[in-house]
Amino acid sequence: LLQAAQNPKFQEAMRRGGGGDGSPDGDPEREPDPSRGRTDSGEPAPRRTAEQPSYFTTEAMGCSLGEGSKDWSGACAAVFEGGAPRVVENENGGRVTPSVVAFADDGEALVGLTAKKLLFSSRATAVYGHQLLLGRAFESRETEALLAATKATPFDVVPDEQGLAAVRVHGVLHPPAELAARTLAALKESAERVAGRSVTVAVAGVPAPVDEPLRAAMAAVARRAGVQRLELVPSAVAAALAAEDEFPDELASAGTLGVLEMSGLSSSLTVLAKRPEGAEGGGGGWVWEVAASHRQHGVGGESLDGALVEHLVRGFREAHGIDLSADHLALVRLHEASEAAILALCSSPSVPVSLPFITADASGPKHLEQTLSRAALERLIEPALAAAIDALPAALADASPAP
Repeated sequence: LLQAAQNPKFQEAMRRGGGGDGSPDGDPEREPDPSRGRTDSGEPAPRRTAEQPSYFTTEAMGCSLGEGSKDWSGACAAVFEGGAPRVVENENGGRVTPSVVAFADDGEALVGLTAKKLLFSSRATAVYGHQLLLGRAFESRETEALLAATKATPFDVVPDEQGLAAVRVHGVLHPPAELAARTLAALKESAERVAGRSVTVAVAGVPAPVDEPLRAAMAAVARRAGVQRLELVPSAVAAALAAEDEFPDELASAGTLGVLEMSGLSSSLTVLAKRPEGAEGGGGGWVWEVAASHRQHGVGGESLDGALVEHLVRGFREAHGIDLSADHLALVRLHEASEAAILALCSSPSVPVSLPFITADASGPKHLEQTLSRAALERLIEPALAAAIDALPAALADASPAP
């Protein structure tokens, strides 16, 4: 996201691709200012040259708030260090912060890894996936998807006074912006600690298209987290612009790109088309524009881990006749082991999954011992991946003109 923001095509891509301000300079509460990018006389502001310092390299962090609790679906932030982006480590030393907020019985709020450990605990209520609800009405596909994905968790999704979706925990109503702001504030704190300077600007990746309800909700998130300026960029556009730096030769002749993104509880397939730069196409260059985007709810990165947990639970039940799905402590250990196994299988053909003393019965303690191969994992997650890729025909059909 920082690489994309530094790209000189960023502002043009934002104008044409549906991104832009989540909050104007210095005041996240104001509506986006249509005059931004112009001088006091109303003339277009001159383009920043490579020699001029950019706030994107000094005061900003690139970030994704994520939608889930895993290494592949959590929140992440980066700052510029030595002219290049660096992913910052959180207080636990991790490069990904679980997008989880937990509330204890006494109302204390926990964020990140500490909250993740309470996901299946009866001592606290942990909330995740609330980013889906930002700017959304209670009667929406996003609410249905979150309710279906988190039906085993003890928090409620209810309408607020305006009919927007909100989360109720221990009888207290929490707007999604409040929950997301806790994650953004944690990312900001980590970025400032690593960078050694104040971070007042955030470039946040969001699903395409960036509509007004989402923009207003993200402005509220920024305000609560203490971020003075927020730029929203469709994640697919950021991916394309950053990929140009990594694969310039391969993308030089590409006129159309498909970007598949699997978030925590959703997936999206976005079709990007190369368009001439400038309103009249006279800029001499080109930008990536969102031609179409198709988003599916209930199919995302959390599905990968969930499929493996179900496999382990089923195997243990067949071997010992004990169902671990209702055991809070066992579920925590199963999810941790599944996440570690998936990451390990990226570089190994098989990994052992060993969870001693996972439970006990009248005959004594029981241990979970299984070996998982990469081929077996691919079979387990194939339905989720296939469902995400199935969005391609719909996205291509929505693209105009058809690529």
